[in-house]
Amino acid sequence: MKLRKMVAMVLTGMMLILALSGCSADNAETSADKPKDSSSTDTKTETETKTETKTETDSETPASTKEPVTVVVWNQIFEEWNQEFFTQKAEEYNALGRGYVVEQSFIAGDAWTERMTAAQAGGTAPDTYVLSYNGIVSAARDSMILPLDDLLPAEAFNDLNDNVKEMVSYDGKYWAYPQLVEPSTVLYYRTDLFEEAGITKVPTTWDELIEAAKKLTTNDMFGLSIPDFPSMGWCTWGLQHATSGHLAINDNWDAPLIDQGYIDLANFYKECYDTGVVPEQSLAGYATMQDFGEGNVAMKFCGSWGVAQIINDYPELADKFAVAAPPTKDGNQDTVLATNGGWTYVIDAKTDAAEGAADYISWLLAEDIETSAEFFQLASYAKAAPRKSVTEYLNANAGDSTWAETVNYVSAHAISEPIYPWDISVAVALMFENTALGMMSAEDAAAETTASIQAIIDNQGLAGKNPRK
Repeated sequence: MKLRKMVAMVLTGMMLILALSGCSADNAETSADKPKDSSSTDTKTETETKTETKTETDSETPASTKEPVTVVVWNQIFEEWNQEFFTQKAEEYNALGRGYVVEQSFIAGDAWTERMTAAQAGGTAPDTYVLSYNGIVSAARDSMILPLDDLLPAEAFNDLNDNVKEMVSYDGKYWAYPQLVEPSTVLYYRTDLFEEAGITKVPTTWDELIEAAKKLTTNDMFGLSIPDFPSMGWCTWGLQHATSGHLAINDNWDAPLIDQGYIDLANFYKECYDTGVVPEQSLAGYATMQDFGEGNVAMKFCGSWGVAQIINDYPELADKFAVAAPPTKDGNQDTVLATNGGWTYVIDAKTDAAEGAADYISWLLAEDIETSAEFFQLASYAKAAPRKSVTEYLNANAGDSTWAETVNYVSAHAISEPIYPWDISVAVALMFENTALGMMSAEDAAAETTASIQAIIDNQGLAGKNPRK
């Protein structure tokens, strides 16, 4: 009897143990599958909590609440206001919750090439970065950047000025989205001195320009400042095209094109010296408005960036100057008037965040008109907008900035900077210098330049190497 009771007690105890074990197993499984109530007293380690949160976020929550993807942006250091603007815009973008967050760095121009080269070699290049127009073709050809056709909407490119579309294109695709364009040449003139000299018409021809310069030349001031000879290698590209209808070599890069147009342009510079309306030696470099701002010259050729220099460095002249399209030989100002420089955004070919980079570029440069226009307003309208819609907005809202429309007009009549070797441009600049200073006739200088360019073509094997053809 006692034996049977003992067996029954043992069996009962074993069943109770099994029941309790089963209950615990069920509870453990449930807790792994379900979130705890807010009243639960169970605790987790920090690692367990992060793991569970990540799993829930990835599988159950909308994409808009996922951890944003980081987009690394490299910008160059320019003016202080420029850096402040792009810093502010990155902060605004990050606050929008578009699924991406921008991490932006500003790199000094003199360190840019070294830093970028090292980053690209080490596979740590930024997702998107600024690139000048003349670097787009080589970067696209060498597969360093991605085409943007499938990353940005077609409307973004349709809104670009036609000449800017060409500047960001290669092999039938778009490889960059433009931030700004800066025409290399406009004519600055003192409105107060024009009035004193009785000049009522802004010069549109070379002859009119020289006649105006004669009237403005005094014992204390020259009537005109033309480019220094080294700068003529690049700042006259637009004027070369306006005068001759082409640049210094043909499109196949196998023959020089130094013709009568180049001879005429060289003789124009010679006449400027012969009449004494320009200083024998430049008083300031082409890219600076110092000679104009200090009252040494009454008119000056410079790029559109000169507007901001006057506003910031010579505010006493802010209401005493104006900007005009550069005069041409025959007065035609519905032709190529300059080249466009400036900056674009590109996307690195090895990025893991192409969509995010494109989203930031789109928001910053290609969507809201007022967001884009703010940059040009801060720049004192010294730079031109690449988008047609933004240009129209700026022209309508420029207020007293009478130069805004001119800067935009010249930019719309500008070509991209040539991508042939710099040696060719140096040879052309030497032709202008030899002619202007009377060291040889324009015809002899043209013949010498033709021979020099042909030697460059032959020595560097340029024939048929134009990447745009």
